[in-house]
Amino acid sequence: MSSKKNAPRKSLKAYAAEENTILGLDAFRLKVEKDFFCDVKITSSKQLNNSNDLILEAKFNFELSQGLPILANRQIGDLDLSDSQEKDCLFLNALEDLYKNNVQCIDIEEVNIIFNDCMIVIHKIFENSISSQLNNIITELHKNQLFYTKGFTKMPYEIHIPVFEQKHIDSDFSLLNIRMKANKNEDYFAFWGLYFEDTIDAHIYDFFNKDIIDGELTMINQ
Repeated sequence: MSSKKNAPRKSLKAYAAEENTILGLDAFRLKVEKDFFCDVKITSSKQLNNSNDLILEAKFNFELSQGLPILANRQIGDLDLSDSQEKDCLFLNALEDLYKNNVQCIDIEEVNIIFNDCMIVIHKIFENSISSQLNNIITELHKNQLFYTKGFTKMPYEIHIPVFEQKHIDSDFSLLNIRMKANKNEDYFAFWGLYFEDTIDAHIYDFFNKDIIDGELTMINQ
């Protein structure tokens, strides 16, 4: 897995207004920006006749340590950002409205959450995997911050969720496959890829053991 820092994306086309066949997409973007004090950019990963796979980029003017509690708890100090008892993480309520307004399939291919000191890249692993697990991912990023920052001593500039073990030719098994074979949803909570400024190669965060380990992983590329 190689670093993507400052690497330009390829084969991505901005969702220009004249190409926008998704009803309510602009309203969705504006609602997320208003509710979460961020700038949102939406691009199209690929377009099929009955599918719209989107890449969402949300840029916050916060450090990771400030922004994660806001997203996880929907609260800034004593100010509750939620309109109801059910906490809406990032965009899930707005996304439900987007689904209801369209007959074609809409899915999230990738979410980039950009803070001043770190970018979190969440990859799709199956249909609706991001929308179904985003709340849990944000919550666990918040809870695990002590461990993947090495006791708050080092901040990764990129976090990729999830990453998978590469199966070597001489290997008879994959630890990830054994651990994850029962429930695909848990794939998000096995291994994360971390990039630190002082190293070229990625580090691996073992979610189960709360430890940073050595190994070879690959990112999702669909």
